[in-house]
Amino acid sequence: MTRAALAALVGAFLVLETALRFIGYSAPQWYELDPRLGWRLHPHRHGWFIAGAARVPVSTTPAGFRDREHTLDKPDGVYRIAVLGDEYSEAMAVKLTQTWWWQLPARLQQCGFQPDKLTEVLNFGVGGYGTAQEYVLLETTAMRYQPDLVLLQFSPNDVMDNSRSLTARKDRPFFELDAHGVPRIDDSFALSPTFDNRMQTRYRLAEEIVDHSRTYQLGRQLAELAFIGEARADSPRFTDDAWSVTEAVIAKMNEFTGRNGAQPAVVAMGRAEQRLSAFGKQNGLPVFVLDEALNTAQAHASAARAVAQRLCRATAQPG
Repeated sequence: MTRAALAALVGAFLVLETALRFIGYSAPQWYELDPRLGWRLHPHRHGWFIAGAARVPVSTTPAGFRDREHTLDKPDGVYRIAVLGDEYSEAMAVKLTQTWWWQLPARLQQCGFQPDKLTEVLNFGVGGYGTAQEYVLLETTAMRYQPDLVLLQFSPNDVMDNSRSLTARKDRPFFELDAHGVPRIDDSFALSPTFDNRMQTRYRLAEEIVDHSRTYQLGRQLAELAFIGEARADSPRFTDDAWSVTEAVIAKMNEFTGRNGAQPAVVAMGRAEQRLSAFGKQNGLPVFVLDEALNTAQAHASAARAVAQRLCRATAQPG
């Protein structure tokens, strides 16, 4: 490349970079690697989530969640609800105040839930998470906030995400059942050479530096929009195994939550509802079924109403 061509290329880059900053464009990398969870939200990220027609301002807390900040110690007179989930609770495609869990305290207040306390909801939803990651997050982080109620938001693709054979992303922890049907965690992904290399300081520092470029952000976003993954049908061969692992992990989460003084419940969407409802009845675990997926602001509003109604009815029941 000649010196003149290089200068022209640098000039074009600077013009584009300046223009993108002038119009307020910002689409940073929202996720970073995590040796326990596979990935997590970057703390202190601010920008725009852009997908199709959606252009939503997004911020993450210093703890690395899409939520407002919360103190680790629970204040007196506060009833805390911890929400575990995936992209449907992370909900970057809708404004923060439109998410179902943000609207939940006001809905609960309307129906008289915990009238002597202030209800506070903490969102631990992270895009792409399966139940195994949500359990690890509950055990290592969410329970430290002393929740009184833990809501596991469950979507049909969680079953695939809990199976190493079915999921496309292998860089995460999985649970496997031993000979006695007890779930044992397998976090060997963190020891793989590929993951270890990406965890190196030099790699992460280089990624952090280039991600400050709006031109780089735009290029990455265009590449993501242009990529169309091939649809993959569920494999009947693994469906029962994946469900067995999923139910075992939920049962483990149920036991862990109760042992730490909190009430568990599941908020289920779509095709998972029938099997989960039957599982919940067998294990004394409340399952709240949503009529539609959490894809729109209207669906989030409906979910907040439905979950609040179920919680208030459960509280009103004798015993």
